Amino acid sequence: MIEAQLWQIYQHSYFQGVKRQSPYHKITGSNGGAIISLWNPFGQTLSEEQNRRRTRAFMRYLRQKRYIFNLLWGGNEDMSYRELSVFIPCSKKQAQRLSAHFSQLAFYYVGVSGRVSLHCTQGTMPLCMVSKHLKYRWLTGP
Repeated sequence: MIEAQLWQIYQHSYFQGVKRQSPYHKITGSNGGAIISLWNPFGQTLSEEQNRRRTRAFMRYLRQKRYIFNLLWGGNEDMSYRELSVFIPCSKKQAQRLSAHFSQLAFYYVGVSGRVSLHCTQGTMPLCMVSKHLKYRWLTGP
């Protein structure tokens, strides 16, 4: 079960390409898929070095499994808090399995139409619609 306060924070996330100028469609390729954090498993804050190790391990895993993925940031509206994440074109079922494999409490699913929904990895929280379209939660600029 995800703590209610954390679930609320997840509902107000924004996204940005690792290259800040990257538009959302460069990351998603207009595909449906999942945005999953690579950092801070089970909502527990890790050190920068621990998160770097996790990132390397998961990127290696994704390459071995031949997943296509793009890196992005997920965070608050001004990106003063952010976590390195991946966008992976996949089904919701695959997204749930990958989110569990990455030890994440939740993931975002971006539909082909661009609609963004928040899903609890363990299915213990209700589905939450985050945005009618990813472009409304996508940050660009300096």
